[in-house]
Amino acid sequence: MDSIKVKNFIIIVLLIVNAVLFSVFVLDTVREGGMAGDAVDGAVAILAENGITVAEGAGLDEQSLPVVAMRRDTGLERDKVEKVLGSVNVTDEGGNILRYSSEKGEANFRGTGSFEMLVYDYGRASSDPETTALRFAADLGLEAGRGGLVSDIDPESLDGTVELTCAAGGARVANCVLSFTFGGGEIKMVLGTRVLDTVVSESYSDTLDVPTVLMRFLGLVLDGGRICSSVDSLELCYSMRANAAGEAELIPVWRIATDTGDFYINAVTGFEENV
Repeated sequence: MDSIKVKNFIIIVLLIVNAVLFSVFVLDTVREGGMAGDAVDGAVAILAENGITVAEGAGLDEQSLPVVAMRRDTGLERDKVEKVLGSVNVTDEGGNILRYSSEKGEANFRGTGSFEMLVYDYGRASSDPETTALRFAADLGLEAGRGGLVSDIDPESLDGTVELTCAAGGARVANCVLSFTFGGGEIKMVLGTRVLDTVVSESYSDTLDVPTVLMRFLGLVLDGGRICSSVDSLELCYSMRANAAGEAELIPVWRIATDTGDFYINAVTGFEENV
């Protein structure tokens, strides 16, 4: 056999080996996917045996989020405040609390992300307070979480409140909620907790999969004597832990929405979170 035939033979053998290895990989992937699906179905069945149904489209697909380290940036913070209050004077109140004041309003911002703001003139009165709240949040450099808008506005006087849940990278931050007070369609006051300004790092770690979190949820219901008959949705979101020094972490948590309220389970430790 000459050298050319030998080379061709070796190439054919390598192609066959690669094809076999690829087939094994595909089969393993399909098998693992099937096993994961079986585990989810099993968890759903166990919930049903305990009187808890899971709604169709509840979001039982696998999800992942990184742990995100963040910090306060007072320079960026001032820029954001000036987008809604105009040019401001800044006073250091101590304890990492900064006070911003202008002709259009005044605000106190803390290292933990909490703040309160009196608004004298936002200049964007609207017959749609929800849209106004979303615009105000965007001016503050905040992302709004999907489905995180709750409104209690009188349709005639346009007085009332709008609550908005913040987000980070498209994921709801469950404990970063802003409350807007409206009068005549104008924002009068805003208070709550915002997501801090700057991402320092992101890191992924193993998180609870869907079957495990469903079983952990069932354990919480049974052990705590809680009443629950349906799971309406399952969502991997964040809880922000911040200190007065202006340092924070966004921790992945599973939000389980039920007919009697929301449960939050730390996606890394499996412990229940108070959000």
